[in-house]
Amino acid sequence: MPEQRSGAPAEAIPLEELAAAIGGTCVLPPRQRGDETVGPATLVRGITHDSRSVTPGALFGCVLGQRHDGHRFAAEALDAGAAALLVSQVLDVDVPQIVVPDVREVLGQASAAVWGQPWHRCPVVGVTGTAGKTTVTHAIAAIARACGTTCAVMGTLDGAHTTPEAPDLCRRLSQAADAGAGMVVLEVSSHALAQGRVDGASFAAGVFTNLGHEHLDFHETMEDYFDAKARLFDGRSEIAVLNVADSWGRRLASIAAGTTAEVVEWQPSDIDRIVVSAAGISGRWRGRSVHCGLLGRFNAANVAAAAATASALGFDDDAIADAIAAVSPVRGRLWPVSGPDDDITVLVDYAHKPDALAAALASARELGSAGGRLWAVFGAGGDRDRSKRALMGAAADRHADVLILTSDNPRSEDPARIAVDVAAGAVSRHDADDGLHVELDRSRAISYAVRNAQAGDVIVVAGKGHETAQVSAGHSVPFDDADAAAEHLRRRGSAQR
Repeated sequence: MPEQRSGAPAEAIPLEELAAAIGGTCVLPPRQRGDETVGPATLVRGITHDSRSVTPGALFGCVLGQRHDGHRFAAEALDAGAAALLVSQVLDVDVPQIVVPDVREVLGQASAAVWGQPWHRCPVVGVTGTAGKTTVTHAIAAIARACGTTCAVMGTLDGAHTTPEAPDLCRRLSQAADAGAGMVVLEVSSHALAQGRVDGASFAAGVFTNLGHEHLDFHETMEDYFDAKARLFDGRSEIAVLNVADSWGRRLASIAAGTTAEVVEWQPSDIDRIVVSAAGISGRWRGRSVHCGLLGRFNAANVAAAAATASALGFDDDAIADAIAAVSPVRGRLWPVSGPDDDITVLVDYAHKPDALAAALASARELGSAGGRLWAVFGAGGDRDRSKRALMGAAADRHADVLILTSDNPRSEDPARIAVDVAAGAVSRHDADDGLHVELDRSRAISYAVRNAQAGDVIVVAGKGHETAQVSAGHSVPFDDADAAAEHLRRRGSAQR
């Protein structure tokens, strides 16, 4: 057998075996049909549903999507060396095919089979919920590493999707196992669960943070959204680690009790005696003093989730309490841009949902000086759930002193129209003097806040977090909130000298 590339399947899998694993039917190419003397079985050495990513010997999945039909790219995949096709309709091409009713529905199972079920070589922890997934995954990994376990993280900060598509996910999990990872912590989005990206996967633990108003452009109702999240606890997770302070989490606990070997309940109040400062948060967890560099009171809940998960996985509670000190801020999550020499505090946060924005602003207020004002620079994304826009305006209206509405990936929509939708929720500002401003140029909006803030004020630039581009009218333009805020802070400092 040829030398395998790093991360390639340890063994090629016969096409017939793969078809049986996913309940598909093998169809031979026209030249072999009815021939009792066909050659050796087709061996599959990879899988993808992106024709641009095909490697020799791979199975190409012809996924029927909302905008594109993968069957139309079969020829391109074959030119790149695909050995076989996964289809929902037989194509007139000279390669064997596996026929199934819906390619996307089996893509996760097929990927798992091709990559040899990598979670059996490296335990995987899945984290789902509306808010906190990124911070919790990084916190679990930090604790595991501090306790001596090599750990990899996959999620929002390192890919095009929060959860990779099944072929990429299984490949990356296999690579992590090959590299010696003792654990992988994975953000699991509702889209991934609904689209079957983690079908066939097995999780050492599944973690639920919370459920709030989000993604209703995709799921349509909160019940549909909840049902998608609940799939992580349909038996594919050995342990369910659930936030029972959340009403949706309590429902999950009832569901998981019948499908999951072990249910572990946690709640944000598991960390008490909380003290917040510019140096981080301190408190007590299970009677043990803990401290970490995360900013904001709401992050205590994320630490509680990570600690409960580590304990459920068998790490010692005393070691966990010490390891929490290794948990540090995640880029774009209440990320401090200002430094000790600045007279104002500027924070960049990914909050683009009503509850997350409210939590970020409430936590940020505690970091300012007594009597200082809290500024919120934010917007709402275009071509997404419109019903949350006014709710975001209302959340900022409740918590911030000054609101600056700006663009946040308007995509194909008119940014001014989006701002009107957001402003509709800021009811107390409709007749106010200067408590609400609209500046659709995001850099200028940040500049306005930095220039006009007074010593001791706190500015939260919310919505984009770690993102490094602004998407508008079909174009993606480089833009980084943290870089823009840092530049305007330098100008403020220069003007004051």
